Amino acid sequence: MDGFSFLIVVATFVIAIMALSKNSSLQTKIAQLKVQVEKLADEVAQFQRQGIAPVEETPIPAAEPLAAVVPEEVVMAVEPETPSPAEKPSSNWSQKRAAIEIPGTPKRDMEQTLASRWFVWIGGAAIAIGGLLFVKYAYDNQLISPALQIILGLLLGAALVAAGEYVRRKSAVRKSDYVPAALSAGGLVTAFGSIFAAYASYELISPTLAFGGLAVVAIGALALSRLQGPLIAALGLIGSYAIPLMVRTEHPSAWSFFPYLLIILAASFATLRGRNWWWLGFAAIAGSAAWTALWLGSGPFVPEHTLPVGLFLHALGLISFLGLSGWRILADESGSLAASSTITPQLSIGLVGLGVEGLLLMGLVHQTDHAGPALLMFFAQAAILVAIAWRKPGLSILALVAAVLSFLVLMVWDEVALHEWAMDEQGLWTSLLGAEAQRFLSYMLAAAAAFTLVGAAGTRLQAYPRNWALTVGFSAVLFITGAWARVDSLVSENSWALLGVVFAGVLLGTAWLGRSRHDEAETNHASGILSIGAALLLLFSLFRLFDNIWLTMAIAGLAVVFAWLTGLMKVKLQGPISAALGSLVTIRLFISRELWNEDRTLPLGAHWPLYGYGVPAVIFLAASRLLKKAGHLRSAITLEGLSLGLLISLVSLELRVLISGGITYDEPQFLEMAAHILTWLGAAYGLMYRQQLFSSFIATWGARILIAGSCAAIVILSLGALNPVVTEEPVPGGVIFNALLLAYLAPVVLLGLITRRLEVLQWEELRPAAGLLSLLLTFVYITLETKRVFQGHIMQIESLSVAESYAYSAVWLVFALALFVTGLRLARQYIRYAGLGIMVLVVLKVFLFDMSNLEGLYRIASFIGLGLCLVGIGWLYQRFVLGTPARSRE
Repeated sequence: MDGFSFLIVVATFVIAIMALSKNSSLQTKIAQLKVQVEKLADEVAQFQRQGIAPVEETPIPAAEPLAAVVPEEVVMAVEPETPSPAEKPSSNWSQKRAAIEIPGTPKRDMEQTLASRWFVWIGGAAIAIGGLLFVKYAYDNQLISPALQIILGLLLGAALVAAGEYVRRKSAVRKSDYVPAALSAGGLVTAFGSIFAAYASYELISPTLAFGGLAVVAIGALALSRLQGPLIAALGLIGSYAIPLMVRTEHPSAWSFFPYLLIILAASFATLRGRNWWWLGFAAIAGSAAWTALWLGSGPFVPEHTLPVGLFLHALGLISFLGLSGWRILADESGSLAASSTITPQLSIGLVGLGVEGLLLMGLVHQTDHAGPALLMFFAQAAILVAIAWRKPGLSILALVAAVLSFLVLMVWDEVALHEWAMDEQGLWTSLLGAEAQRFLSYMLAAAAAFTLVGAAGTRLQAYPRNWALTVGFSAVLFITGAWARVDSLVSENSWALLGVVFAGVLLGTAWLGRSRHDEAETNHASGILSIGAALLLLFSLFRLFDNIWLTMAIAGLAVVFAWLTGLMKVKLQGPISAALGSLVTIRLFISRELWNEDRTLPLGAHWPLYGYGVPAVIFLAASRLLKKAGHLRSAITLEGLSLGLLISLVSLELRVLISGGITYDEPQFLEMAAHILTWLGAAYGLMYRQQLFSSFIATWGARILIAGSCAAIVILSLGALNPVVTEEPVPGGVIFNALLLAYLAPVVLLGLITRRLEVLQWEELRPAAGLLSLLLTFVYITLETKRVFQGHIMQIESLSVAESYAYSAVWLVFALALFVTGLRLARQYIRYAGLGIMVLVVLKVFLFDMSNLEGLYRIASFIGLGLCLVGIGWLYQRFVLGTPARSRE
């Protein structure tokens, strides 16, 4: 296929697609018009039912929606013909009826679609193709020379354009006449193809002349579209952006190419002014962006092209933003990003243009390896975005966008440092500074200062302080921490800490200056954002200055500072900030590996939890009091709970140090676990007592968690995994005062006290379970204590002597009898049942075990003792249970 055939195919395709698009758009608008007319018909029917005649001066209801929904040419296509004065009715009633009836005729719509639009556009395409085919035929048959062929093609194109304009001027219905645009489109395609053929097929003209000629035709089409409609504009825009693909040069010049793109862009926006062809603005931006991206990516870009590319991109953003409405785009009427539904098409196009400008400038900076001119171009656009945000409050978020883009551009700077992952004592990565480290740090600090100051000013002076607070908070935090992350070794840790404190001071100072307006939700929220940024920066500084347990205590101190500021500044988010800092301290204490390493150089040596846990616990308790006073109850409850948890942990850790010799020593043993359980149960009882005096969420749930954890530890560890007869480890202590007393008997006392107050926790239904656990612990204590007497420190499950076996029967009988008597005295049936249950166990042991294993006096004493106890229990039951009134048996 030669060049001419290719042009014919392309021209046919473009014209067909544009005609189809135009027809589809018109059909959609006509459908919208029908909906409006149907609504009008419903109103007319309602008037008729109510017997109300419309007022003479009332305008036609369909007139205003008609103009708003469809272009003028479509309105004229469906409007009824104007009657003569003699036929004009006396009221608007007949006009409304005509407006209702005419669009509802399907045959008329199809006729108009075919005759006035489809046939016209197809005819125009046929004329263009026919003209090109005629010129090609004449050349193939050697009727004319190539030069004459081109001249005839140009003359034919000019004639068709002139004919189109002549028809437009003579047309009686200009708005709905598609013939002029069809003729002109055919002429433009013919001229476009003739110039390209002169360059590509016949080599009659130079690339420069071909480029200029094609540009004149394309830009002329844009100008002509102001008179003849959007199809001509689309044709001109497509041709304009296709020219660089069609006309190639071995030495492309940025100073020639980008001014050409600027002319197309300016012509497109000049064409769009006063028109509602919004697609033209977006298409012009897209075409310019595509060519710029190609030039930067796979094109002939060299660093010397930075200035023309940068200037063009600035022009792209400014023309897109100001080209349609001028400075009126900054008025409130253009809409706001806070309410996206109010944004006008002009503002949408402007924002898209600014966004494309920013992204392409980022690409320019990257392509030049962050050269000074490219960075200057980029930051100039950032300044423009900030200026727009300052001038138009509805676009204040653009300041944050500028800060984010600036941060991203600087953070991807390649020649700053080389980073490698390294899990060692120095951190997660190691850095090797590059040649651009100092320049990078200067730009980062300058950007941080600029955005922080302008954001602080906006927070104080602008109508939407929240967006400006986001700008200052983002800039102060990320520019400082980002600079440290890449070039941390460039300056000392003290200098980094000082930078964090200075920027945090700016943020808190800005919040303090706005304290008189903290009763306004927007300002209060903005000050909260500033406080979050300040807290993060102060944390950054503390991490640079302190280490190990001192860092933990410093963060705890920061938590109480924000609790104090909450009452002083009345900022709602400062309470949660204090609670978050307290949570960070607690998490660090429990998971930080560096704190669990035994460091005997710390004060008090292994007893460092006294201040490592104790000091934060006291601080959190004080902070919770400050927050309660300020009305931040949820945050106060959080810190109170953290304080309680740290105090309990402190006691447990000190027990571990005292018993095991250190925190990181062996796994908890039997005696240590017994001490922990007693501590937890004691704390739970204390919280329950406090709950009776002052109702508290922390007291309720703290007691519940401690009780549940203690009972689980008793069952799983004390009675199971750490039981001395299971582990066969020595039992610490003497015959009476030993670990068995602490592990089994002492918890019974605390469980009894807790059981009496379970209604405080709304756990009354758990009393039977608590009683059963207490009975089990007492029984195990009696049994193991008996075993300790006979076997010594190391105990085994099986009995080692006949006397030991008999002793179990004896002590169990005494225990059963004691329970039964206690149940009688307290009138508690479940205690009597417990005694009877143990008595059953003794009976089974005597008849199944003692009869075969015991001998002599032990066997006799076992049976006689059992018999006497059984008879005695029967006598007691008849005397004190059956012989008492029914109400006392329970």
